[in-house]
Amino acid sequence: MKKIFHNLIAVIAIGALSSCDLDTQPTDSVDAGSVFSTTGDAEKVLNGSWRYLMETWNSYANPGFGAMLRAGDAMGSDCVLNTKYGFSAHYALSAIYTKGGTNTLSWRLAYYTIRDCNAVISHIDEVTGGQDDKNRIKGQALATRGWMYLHLASHYSFAIDKNPDAVCVPIYETETTQESASSGTPAASVSEVYDRAILDMETALDLIPQNYSRDSKHKIDRHVVLGLLSRACLYARQWEKARDYSRLALDMSDYLMSESEFKSGFNDSSNSEWIFAHPQTNEQNNPSYQFYYLDTTTPGSYYFSFNVDPWFREKYENGDYRRDLIYWAPDPNADPSSAGYVWMRNAKFKFRDIANMIADIVLMRNAEIYLINAEALARLNDDAGAEMLNRLRATRGASPVTTSGNDLIEDILMERRRELWGEGFSLVDIIRNRKSVERREWPQGKYLYTWQENGETKSREIPMQGHRITRFPDGSEFTPDSKYYLFRITDAEERANQLIYSKYPKLDIYN
Repeated sequence: MKKIFHNLIAVIAIGALSSCDLDTQPTDSVDAGSVFSTTGDAEKVLNGSWRYLMETWNSYANPGFGAMLRAGDAMGSDCVLNTKYGFSAHYALSAIYTKGGTNTLSWRLAYYTIRDCNAVISHIDEVTGGQDDKNRIKGQALATRGWMYLHLASHYSFAIDKNPDAVCVPIYETETTQESASSGTPAASVSEVYDRAILDMETALDLIPQNYSRDSKHKIDRHVVLGLLSRACLYARQWEKARDYSRLALDMSDYLMSESEFKSGFNDSSNSEWIFAHPQTNEQNNPSYQFYYLDTTTPGSYYFSFNVDPWFREKYENGDYRRDLIYWAPDPNADPSSAGYVWMRNAKFKFRDIANMIADIVLMRNAEIYLINAEALARLNDDAGAEMLNRLRATRGASPVTTSGNDLIEDILMERRRELWGEGFSLVDIIRNRKSVERREWPQGKYLYTWQENGETKSREIPMQGHRITRFPDGSEFTPDSKYYLFRITDAEERANQLIYSKYPKLDIYN
């Protein structure tokens, strides 16, 4: 890990205290005393770490942490991607297994963020400032670190109930220097990484003052921490905690967006249902680039990558207004008289500002918390899980479910796929529930597409495009617990950290 953690304080200082140049190479010219003098300095470190996490580019397909969300959906069952642009290798389930760009970026983003959080946690008690501010900043650093460990736990190992002692990733709880990292750090087990994530978040919940009022939805308050705890405990199969934390989060806000809000483009962090988000401005808008992939209905969007599996549209019943957003259409900027294909489009995501091509990135909203609460209750054999699920379904115009037991759990998991489509949950749900990717080809056929041109109605039969990749890269059928689902410890980390597999052995699937 020494390559990641060397020159720690200098990296923090440059990343947090300069204007926007987050890729500046570090030097050894800045010491801890000049970085951490006041609570304001510590907050600048956190803000710089956030910018690094969300804004760092690996390629045009990989703008910051949002690339992890896009990759997760591309690798799942319900998105059909074109093969011309970014995330096509993820759609083929080959990008992560070969330790491609997203895999390396994931590691880098997570551990750089953890490093910065550790520095804040180590120094915050010594700086000048009020105790409430110190507690809040330490809590935000702990919550952010816990969020990163949650990402690592849920992507670098199989489900915790498959083998809680399976190797995952190293845990760093304290500030790490070049000298202390040179000997290496063993990777922890998946259960240990989940435990670390949950403990960080629970400690954060105790530290962040109840009266703290943030001025932007990227800043972590108690509501965000409760949501992250709900998510972490669900993934770790700690059902009682997932139930209780999600209930507390819903007590803070149980608002579900209206039909008009749902259809407005999922692009505005001021939406009352959104809990956690990355707002975009004209001056800071790199992550908006993700909408060039997500927005498949605006002509200027260009890539039109994240389309819907035509079979999946049938998972939405008539009357469910989410179904209204899904329809066959050629590329929006194509001439329909000569377009090669129609794709099943989803108008869920649209640029908010077409002139400047800007859109905010959603990271958590109340609908997910409803579904976490419903699943936790169902896993505990509590029929109240159906009530929570039906509250969400009713808001979306869908009829109530009447199932219980395992059937109710499956209904909830399917509702996650319907409600959270395109928001980055597909891969982690496959891994944590020990499911398989489900894809089948759409029958060859043509769709009668109708459009208006110069006041005249025209129509043409155009070939329909559904899933083209229905097997793993080695030609085998999709199965649960596949090596192709997991992010992997990077080659650079394996070379630099000689103790990486000294406590828990490398997974057999990679030998």
